Amino acid sequence: MNKDNIISLIEGFTIELNPKVRHKLKSIPLDKKNNVYITYLPDASENDILETVDFVSQNNLTPITHLPARTMKDLEHVNSFLSQIRERTDSKKILVIGGGGDQFGEVRSSFEILEAGVLGQHGFENIGIAGHPEGSPDITQETINEFLLKKFELSQSQNLNLELVTQFFFDAGPFIKWCTNLVKKNINLPVRVGFPGPASFKTLLNFGMMSGVGNSLNFLKKNSTKVTDLLTKTSNDEMLSQLADYSLEESPLEAFHCFPFGGFEKTCHWLNEIQSGEFTIENQKIKLHKKIF
Repeated sequence: MNKDNIISLIEGFTIELNPKVRHKLKSIPLDKKNNVYITYLPDASENDILETVDFVSQNNLTPITHLPARTMKDLEHVNSFLSQIRERTDSKKILVIGGGGDQFGEVRSSFEILEAGVLGQHGFENIGIAGHPEGSPDITQETINEFLLKKFELSQSQNLNLELVTQFFFDAGPFIKWCTNLVKKNINLPVRVGFPGPASFKTLLNFGMMSGVGNSLNFLKKNSTKVTDLLTKTSNDEMLSQLADYSLEESPLEAFHCFPFGGFEKTCHWLNEIQSGEFTIENQKIKLHKKIF
């Protein structure tokens, strides 16, 4: 376990903020270099999302809004939503996803939004797309692979700046294998790894339920044996160390994204301490100088 490698991976981290959690916050304890992704779950309202964009911007941070394709009525609705985001922030970053829940309107996939070219028209130049190292409960693996290749080819033909932002997981092995397959297929996109922040089993379950039919709850139900090992610990330091070492190899892993299942503010402080190097390594565990959890 190498301290410098861990700091290198965490540096410039991003974190997820659920609009429901935003109402409980007075401020966001982050540095300007750390961007905030704003989730758009099926049970959220568009107004909740836009108010959260305002809140993040007021904290002098860069919001990265989720744009769930299947929540949009049509491309006109997409344009309207993007216009409202642009009125609130000059952020050039956005995350385009298929979205959970039932089909709401005419837009069937994130690929349709990318192909339409509407993101560039509204000044979004850095575009995140979803990565699924361990698959998805909503889509077949064949479909995932097909659309990932189509998105990459589109990025080459339209000169789109894409980044893969992955769902969280609890075992580095399948993620590293997934990255290796990306390289073999010449899908040369940078990867921002999704990492579960420190949490207890109960907290993770509650977060999944609070978020609706989100990846956290589905993953918990389908992979309970993997989750149980993580949740006996404060944090999955072993996996963090494996990812940190892997990021320094010739790999597509370039950035770190955290899902704050143990609480948004506490997870921010935990990440800040690691990013600042305020920790030691004892018995293959990260020990912060300041107690957070």
